[in-house]
Amino acid sequence: MKRLIITLAAVATTAAAAAQQSGGLLMDKDLLMPSDMFELSQTQFNFGTARAMAMAGAFTSLGADLSSMSINPAGLGMYRHNDISVTPMMSFARSKTNAPEYGNNSRDRFSMANIGVVINAYEGSRSLVSLNIGFGYNRIADLNYDYAFQRQNQAATIGDAYARQLYWGGISKNSFYNGGGSGNWNWNNIAPEYWNAALAYRGFLIDQVDPNKPDSWQPTWVTPNADVDHYTMLRSKGSIGEYVLSVGANINNKIYIGASLGIQSVYQRKYIDYVEEYFYSDPSQAIPDFGNSGLDYQLLRWKLNQSVIVDGTGVNFKAGVVYRPTANLRLGVAIHTPTYYSLDRKFQSAAAGLAYANNDTDPNVKPDDEGYISTAGDPNMTSPLLVDDGPNSWSFVSPTRLMFGASYTFGERGVISVDYERDWYNGIRIKDNPSGLDSQSWYNDTFRDVFKGSNILRVGAEFKPLPVLALRAGFGYSGSMLKDDKTVLASPAIKQTTYYGAGIGFVLARGVLLDVAYQYMSSKTTDYYLFYAEDKGGHTESAVYSTDINRHNVALTLGFRF
Repeated sequence: MKRLIITLAAVATTAAAAAQQSGGLLMDKDLLMPSDMFELSQTQFNFGTARAMAMAGAFTSLGADLSSMSINPAGLGMYRHNDISVTPMMSFARSKTNAPEYGNNSRDRFSMANIGVVINAYEGSRSLVSLNIGFGYNRIADLNYDYAFQRQNQAATIGDAYARQLYWGGISKNSFYNGGGSGNWNWNNIAPEYWNAALAYRGFLIDQVDPNKPDSWQPTWVTPNADVDHYTMLRSKGSIGEYVLSVGANINNKIYIGASLGIQSVYQRKYIDYVEEYFYSDPSQAIPDFGNSGLDYQLLRWKLNQSVIVDGTGVNFKAGVVYRPTANLRLGVAIHTPTYYSLDRKFQSAAAGLAYANNDTDPNVKPDDEGYISTAGDPNMTSPLLVDDGPNSWSFVSPTRLMFGASYTFGERGVISVDYERDWYNGIRIKDNPSGLDSQSWYNDTFRDVFKGSNILRVGAEFKPLPVLALRAGFGYSGSMLKDDKTVLASPAIKQTTYYGAGIGFVLARGVLLDVAYQYMSSKTTDYYLFYAEDKGGHTESAVYSTDINRHNVALTLGFRF
């Protein structure tokens, strides 16, 4: 199957190196990739109040709800009273990958979906019927999920990818040390993009046979015919929340206009654990055969841990209008400017290796009394902490969003609402990065060539069998943002989401409302490799993976209107 692979060859700085590619879930974590910016741009407007969640966020033409401030602020103009509400939420995320499960594939979190206040600042009798001001917080993206999987009897090892990286960079193992190999290990000699490769060398996964030949890097303690078991675990924590200052006006009970200033808070922390175990087929058996692999030193297990934190803010502006041609019909439109994100990034990695000495021929290798060699306790097996906190930290702009909505009310008994949204992901643009703008054109060309506009549909309905009781339901679908669905990004990102909502609302007393919502979200990621490396001498790659992330959200809104 033909696949378009979007990666970043960090060392491809010349025409001769243009054919060199590397990437995957385990690679390039020392910098933000296009797929990371893509993930952070995927805001979800099906959060907010329990009423909005139950109706799948189809509120472009509806109003008088605090979620309107982050969807269509014109809905704020429909308030004829003050409103205060708070919405706590529980999320239960479950993941499944196209490989056998390993470890934890679930994450449960308590969060705040919405909190806010609307003040009815002006009531008039002329064209300007009312003016309302609102301030609140709406959760617009959930970044909490875990997935873990394993794949046995693989031919590829990530060591081959690291060996190619060091070869492309023309790096000798002697350069890792002070004094050209005869001194102490020095991380200051190693650029961050080679930290993991350096850890692979320290952990017995790769070695340079001849320090004078850059192409002699290879997994010397693993036989070419070894079977490799891969174990991968990813844990993501975080969210994107938006603090909104909004104003909405009612003109002649026919036209409602509004505007919002949104300030977003972004936080995501990812832990990625990866383990390789090696099994040798000479002689053929299910466990490593000490002394019969054909190697003097035989690698048994290698583990890599990476931690990445992205923390920052975003700013955007929203404007909208709702037109009411008849008493029952409402038509709405809203535009969201691109969000300008300014982000700090922290990265650190650590690794460990366990090997066995079949023939202890190297005086620099120190096996224990039983013949095992371990990196346990080696302080050099943890890389430094990379912090992008300078004047040129990461910044980019998210897609422009345009929303259309129509709703129809059936007297006091119910309403049905339909929204269509278009998000131009091919308009994401990087603005700055810690190394300057040398790679800006590569990023922006990737967004233009690989991504497209996404189509989103939301439908919501509400029925009131009693004046004090409301029943609600909703459906939403977010289509792919990729021009070619077979595209393999450097890291997985959600490309398609379907969600269903249901809820019930009660009027507890005059001006006191209680809403409960349940929402089910099913998301599919892009295909991805664990690692991939290719040059004119060949290529190495893991199997191709994809992950489904399903979320069950339960929210409760307590509101006071006065």
